[in-house]
Amino acid sequence: MAQNARPNQERQAALRRVRIALLLLLVPAIYNFISFSSCPNGNCIGLRIHGISQTLNSNGFILIVAATWFFGLRAFEFVTGGIHSIVARNSKLSDWKEPLYINLRRAPFFAVPGAVLWAICVMAFYQLQLGFYPVSVPLGIAAHILAACL
Repeated sequence: MAQNARPNQERQAALRRVRIALLLLLVPAIYNFISFSSCPNGNCIGLRIHGISQTLNSNGFILIVAATWFFGLRAFEFVTGGIHSIVARNSKLSDWKEPLYINLRRAPFFAVPGAVLWAICVMAFYQLQLGFYPVSVPLGIAAHILAACL
């Protein structure tokens, strides 16, 4: 009975950490949304259909946050199960989920610098108007390296 309780505790800890990471990343996400929405008539990004885009972004934002809150860990587990079924059929899936839960505990520690990179990207693009490629390429590379470290 004690063995069954431990994976559940690790899963619960991982779920908490995924949700904490989501909350940390919500700060630059909201900043990004507000910056995008405050462009007068979409001039700063060149969209003629800015109102439609705002509506779609609002609904998508809410949907993605809710889906991540309720199903984020399940998505990681699903991907883990898929990879397990392709490359490691002879091992137990629980042997794969345990390291997943352990690694996901570190998510908030990686979300903090990820949030900083995202906020810098939004500020550089919307407030400083440095252009998409000069901003997104170096910051995007740094963000992908950060995600790969997790």
